[in-house]
Parts: sequence; C-alpha cells; structure tokens
Amino acid sequence: MLSYSELLNIEGATPDLLAGVADIDTAAQVDLDQAELNPSQVRSILEANGVDFSPRVIAFASLKGGTGKTTSSVTTAVRSVDYGFRPCLLDLDSQGSASLALGVMPKDDDDVFVDIWQKPGESLPRALIEHSSGVSLLPSSLDNSLLDVQLVNPGAQKSAVREVCSTVARERYDLVVIDCPPSLGTAVISTICAADVIVIPTNSDRFSLKAVELTIQEINAICETFGLILPSIRVLFTKFDKRLRLAHDTLEFLSVRYPAELISPSIRTSSEYAKQLEVQKTVFAGRKKSVAREDYDHLVRELLGVKVKIADDSPADTRSGVF
Repeated sequence: MLSYSELLNIEGATPDLLAGVADIDTAAQVDLDQAELNPSQVRSILEANGVDFSPRVIAFASLKGGTGKTTSSVTTAVRSVDYGFRPCLLDLDSQGSASLALGVMPKDDDDVFVDIWQKPGESLPRALIEHSSGVSLLPSSLDNSLLDVQLVNPGAQKSAVREVCSTVARERYDLVVIDCPPSLGTAVISTICAADVIVIPTNSDRFSLKAVELTIQEINAICETFGLILPSIRVLFTKFDKRLRLAHDTLEFLSVRYPAELISPSIRTSSEYAKQLEVQKTVFAGRKKSVAREDYDHLVRELLGVKVKIADDSPADTRSGVF
C-alpha cells in the first residue's frame, strides 16, 4: 500500500488534500513512512482530482528476450494496485515467467489463454487466480504454444486478445497488463491488435536496440493490415548502469532516435530485482527504499497517466502534481 508520506512527497500535495480520507493526525507523533493509505482511499483522492480510471490495456513486448518485459509487467501490475487500480495480468508467454514471478503455476486442469479465448465470457472468470498482491492473474503454461496453430486465421488473430480484454473490463477491472513472449507469434500479433499502450523494453546491447526498431516496424505493419489505430508506443531503457559509458551512449541514442517514445527516467540496475524475485515478490514489498522502487514508481505513474491538478480556491493557481 501507498504510505501517507509517499503522497505528501508528491509535488503540490498537501495534508489538506488527504483530509477526511485517512484517519491520520499529522500533528501527532506518527511515522508517516509507515502509516498507509489503502487502495480505495488512494483511488478516492485521485478520482477527486481528475485521474482517469477508465479501462486500458498495457502490453510489454519485444522481439528479443531478456530485456525486462516480465519484471516490468509484473511490477507495473502490482504497483497499480497501490494507486487504486484493479489490474488483471495476462501471461501469454508459454514459459510462464510472469506466473512464476508471482509464485503461481497452473495445475494440469487449470485454464490458460489457449483454453479460454474462444469463449472468454464463460471461461475467464473461473480461470483467473487472485494473488495476495491484489493482482488477478491469468497464468500461462506450455499449452499456450498451441496459439500459433489455433490463431492461424487473421480474424481470430485480430479478435482473440481484444475479446478477452473486453471481458476483463466487464468483470470490473480497469487495467489489463500483458506479458508477451519474445517473438512475433500469433499471441503478440493479437496483443498488438488489443493494446492501448505497448512498452518496448530494451538494454544496451545492439540486438536489443535492433529489436526495438523491428518491433515498432511490426506494430505499424500489423495495424495497417488490420486497419487499426496505432497504439501508443513507448520505449523503456532497462538495466541502465551509470558507471558504463555504453549505457550513456545508449541513452543518448534512444533520446535522439525515439524522442517522443522514450520513457524517462530509465530503469537503473539493481540487485533488488533478483532478491525479490527469489521470494516471489516485487520491489514494492515492504517499505525499503531503493533505486528500483523509485524508478518503477515513476514508470507506473507515467503509464497510468496518474496526473492531477491540485484543487485550490484561487483560480489563478495553476499548480500541478504528478502522481
């Protein structure tokens, strides 16, 4: 959950903003780093200041593996809960990395995407697994490798993920996060047809950078083929190591090549990811401060568009804060 001080540290936020929402007396000797606001309280605050909670689909995709898709998708889904969103995480990678990261592996008789896409209205609700983080997960297994056979028809490719996401929205979720496999299979094609935002993580190596270019080309080609409006495309530089000249050169290249798409700041390298993955948690477990927590918090705010204009009696006040 979000701490009281995490909201107070946001530019423009004041204790008055939270008055009547959280039963905390800031004049008392209260540890504001530990005092927490539950997701419904945070949602009330953000909705009161114009934050849009309408359903949206955010996909993490790249034609190359090892760029941070799974870490980013799982972390985004988990942190969105703290900001009052109701997320559903779709694991479409047949290796099931997102499922494993949350400590959820489907049993033989559990449904995965390949089992539910044709009749999601009937099958999806019972297929979702409620995780302790507040995220609902559609897990994955090797069975999803059959999607390349089942979605061979272009019409199925266009509609499969879109229909599932529409069903998710009808189930009162307002955020779908999709972890894609690192290839241009039918699962990724169908995801491109459904996504409002596609985030392409990349590292410093030349193969990752080439994958960004190829992924964008394929997104454009697929949308043109199906007559779809292009989703918002964002590029995320992960594993940024400020000690390395190559990292700075890569950041400069991305800033010039993708000035409108590049998400800032980059995700810095940290051992915290591996430590939390080992215990099947994210960097937002507990209250420990870290660069990993800070960077992914910025990412989640950016992707969710959680930007508010602080209300004030004076019409001349144009302060704005970004959550």
